[in-house]
Amino acid sequence: MKLPLITVLAALVVVTAQAQVVTYENLSTPATVGYSEPMANNPIFGDALNMTQGGKLSSVGFALFNSTSGGNTGLILGGTMVIKFYDNSANYVSGPLSSLPLLGTATLNLDYSGDPLPVGFYLTDSYDISGLNINVPQNIFVTQQFTMTSGTSTRNGIVLFSNPTVGSSPANIYISSAVTAEGLYTFANNPNQFGYHIEVAVVPEPASLALVLLGGFGAAVLRRRRG
Repeated sequence: MKLPLITVLAALVVVTAQAQVVTYENLSTPATVGYSEPMANNPIFGDALNMTQGGKLSSVGFALFNSTSGGNTGLILGGTMVIKFYDNSANYVSGPLSSLPLLGTATLNLDYSGDPLPVGFYLTDSYDISGLNINVPQNIFVTQQFTMTSGTSTRNGIVLFSNPTVGSSPANIYISSAVTAEGLYTFANNPNQFGYHIEVAVVPEPASLALVLLGGFGAAVLRRRRG
């Protein structure tokens, strides 16, 4: 009976350790305004996210906007989205964002060839990034930079959403490009939060894990007695 007991306990440990928790969410709230810049400017957008807790990143959601500004009429069919995660425990205020410790980078391949993103519209996407093994603290800074590889659009941008339903964020956003000085910005009469969805895999506290293991042991012993 030793092997079944060990197997049961190991399974409990794995299941508990892989619990997914939403630690920041405003991507599902009402959109308030969009902002874009020409592709040629290589814009970078970002925001400070105060999550409910830290952990290993399991998924990230974001928005991509195809604006009509500047007379743009083209489609976005595909590209790469580079998302970077920084340790914001020191609370970024101004200057180079590179002053914050970089925790990890996710390079995502976006394919909208079957359903192109038309001008004047935005979309939201969520990707599993658990394989990157990026561990983050409770307070992080997230940036995104899109490079189009297929399509005719001349611009790309991001969408500001309402206040988060999980976690919190300061009332400002980050922009950096060839024509926009790197730093924090605000939009009048707006919550000033870009849309993100963050999930982490939370490792249980030792005490909680011990209780789970004890419960599993009791169940295994009971099964043995009945057998």
